[in-house]
Amino acid sequence: MTNHRVFNFLAVLMTVISLIACTTMAQEESSAGILQGVYTTAQAERGAKTFSDICRNCHVPRDFRSILQQSENTEAIITDYYGLISQTMPQDSPGGLSEEMYLDVMAYLLSINGYPASSD
Repeated sequence: MTNHRVFNFLAVLMTVISLIACTTMAQEESSAGILQGVYTTAQAERGAKTFSDICRNCHVPRDFRSILQQSENTEAIITDYYGLISQTMPQDSPGGLSEEMYLDVMAYLLSINGYPASSD
């Protein structure tokens, strides 16, 4: 190989390594955010009350255990799940709760699945 080809090869190799490193760091930061807490204890407490008052008519908390298990796509699963419950529940009034109530219920579901509350 000529020096020019070696230089180009090394430049491409370094670019690929940098992209892989950035992708890996972004995935780790995303998971770390969820594991460091994305809800407050107060939200989970309000969510438990909302769940008890409204959701318990059709569900029991154990229905939601392990649904939100940690995986490579944890953040996407949580986002999709929030979309599902906020658009389809409660059954007699889909989308009928306030955004805060849906977020509180999600906080409660995260708490019963072992995700920690934020320290803020």
